[in-house]
Amino acid sequence: LGCVSNTASYLRLWALSLAHSQLSEVFWNFAFVLGVGADSGSGFAIFFGFATWLSATIFVLLMMESLGAFLHSLRLHWVEFQNKFYYGDGRAFEPFDLAEVTAGIN
Repeated sequence: LGCVSNTASYLRLWALSLAHSQLSEVFWNFAFVLGVGADSGSGFAIFFGFATWLSATIFVLLMMESLGAFLHSLRLHWVEFQNKFYYGDGRAFEPFDLAEVTAGIN
């Protein structure tokens, strides 16, 4: 079961990378390539198309990729690490109580 879970996890990452490559190609084709085709010689459409592609790439793809990497590492720590090595046989959690600490000072 653990092997199937790990394989599905990495297949999910592979599918996400394929989706990102397709999204990048769509951004490139609709932002920059259409701008090159629409340019009348002034270069403004090329500049605007490149700026649109660059901002879409940075804000959408890089932010999505960063969030995906963060969530995947968090999942690996909590799901896979915890079920292999963590036994939970320590002492019970006691939250910090400031009133109890200051009562011992007076």
